[in-house]
Amino acid sequence: MDIDDFLERELSGIGLDTGKSGKPESPEHFRDIDASPLFENIRADLGKGNLELAEQSYVQLWHILAQQKLKWNKELYEQLLALSRQFSGMLSQAYGDVRKKASQIYELIGRGRNSLKEGKKDVPFRIYAEIEGLLNSMPNVFFEEKRAVQEQVMEFYKELKNTTDNELVRRVSSLVQEINMIIEKVNASIRANDMISAIVSYNKCMELYSQVPEGFLRHKNSAGMRLLEIYKSLSIYTEISSLQKQLSRQPARQQARQEAPGQQKQPIPSIPSQPATTQTLTKPMLVHTKKELAKRYIEKGFYNEAAKGIEEALQLDPGDAEARAIRAKIKTLQ
Repeated sequence: MDIDDFLERELSGIGLDTGKSGKPESPEHFRDIDASPLFENIRADLGKGNLELAEQSYVQLWHILAQQKLKWNKELYEQLLALSRQFSGMLSQAYGDVRKKASQIYELIGRGRNSLKEGKKDVPFRIYAEIEGLLNSMPNVFFEEKRAVQEQVMEFYKELKNTTDNELVRRVSSLVQEINMIIEKVNASIRANDMISAIVSYNKCMELYSQVPEGFLRHKNSAGMRLLEIYKSLSIYTEISSLQKQLSRQPARQQARQEAPGQQKQPIPSIPSQPATTQTLTKPMLVHTKKELAKRYIEKGFYNEAAKGIEEALQLDPGDAEARAIRAKIKTLQ
């Protein structure tokens, strides 16, 4: 008896197709096979259409056969033969699906390139997302076919990226130019002592500055250094304004205390209609204001401004002990 007759008899005995009938495999053909865990895993994965997981276990089963050398293992032989035939049928069906998806991807790439030429910004991205979905759904077991499609997808991605990168560079360039123009406007407003306009323009500038994306650090750092100087100037202005408003309300509080029951009334000082300035404040109030400002500057690290203010306070009152103490502290910090 030759090997073909032997195998035919053996396969017929376990209910498997010998290849002569031409009938496809069916699950009933596996019922009489002594199933190993790997065999069951492969059948389960194939039943779910998961060729990639099935392939992993299938390779392990072949590795076990290789370790057998030429020692006959009927159970292993029957399992591999049955699985090979089932794989053959599923691969044929899956390959047809892969070719269909590849054709769809090539068609989408063509549409995407046409959209780029027409200057449509959003359409190519939507097409690329659809392409990625199709590509990811192609099983990795078809490595050669999938690789050929991936190469075409990568070429389209490069074209898409180059176009969008060029647009990004132009957009950032325009954005930085607008930021620099507003910075000049802010500085002009500060020189004209129009602080309200300066603050409005500064806020708009900061909003635009936050829109500069990563990757443009050189432009962002250059504009950022100029914005920091403006931030410092406007912060000092708002601190001074806040303190002056507080001091402008002091005469009203003093008046309220003087009119309290049991106290002798004092002449009512005039209350300035605008925030107190150096012309409306008395000498002691000016000294107090400059000392308070110097303390605020020290807290914020504005040591030069603090030193300037405290020197002005000492010019008004050289004997002010607190002012001299603040000046000594500033010298240790500078």
